[in-house]
Amino acid sequence: MSKEIGVGMRKILWISAMLFFAPNFSMANDEPSLLMEGGLESLIAFRDSFTIEYSDQVSDGCLPQPSRMKDKMELAIRQNGFSISTESFFSNKIKITALGFATNSSSCAISLQAELEFWASVLVPFAQTVPKGNNTIAPIIYDFGSVILTGNKNGMQKRVENQIKEFGDDLYLNISRAKDYISKKFPEMPKYHEQQKSEK
Repeated sequence: MSKEIGVGMRKILWISAMLFFAPNFSMANDEPSLLMEGGLESLIAFRDSFTIEYSDQVSDGCLPQPSRMKDKMELAIRQNGFSISTESFFSNKIKITALGFATNSSSCAISLQAELEFWASVLVPFAQTVPKGNNTIAPIIYDFGSVILTGNKNGMQKRVENQIKEFGDDLYLNISRAKDYISKKFPEMPKYHEQQKSEK
């Protein structure tokens, strides 16, 4: 086995271990339950590196530079101290979708949605297809932005870009608050996370 393949296999195994253990991290029996009390936001608390994708489904010249949506999201991510990942295997993926059209010769309506997709180990009670145990890896969708913009076509591009930047800032705020909550309620969790990062 070549060195490159060996490194790749170790990375896959490490990611798999993180996915399996992190969402199901639990304390002693008499301590609070992460998933029962932390909720979905507890699963985003230690995510700090992302890939970004966008889908442009806007017609009639209402969004002449759709790639700027990705640029604005990346700017927000980097300015808030997060990083951009080139990983495609089990990445934390930010997906931006724009749907829109002209309502008349000078006006547009655009629906924007931003979501974070990541993978986690989830419980599948009474599963017949899971080879061992009751857990499987599944995608989790965390919606963190949704809005409909209407108005003058000439200013729509700028409004979309500003809104995407705001979505990125909101994601940072949500993750920061979730991290503060988990760190206070489940103090072992940050230690576990840092240990895994140091062993990467």
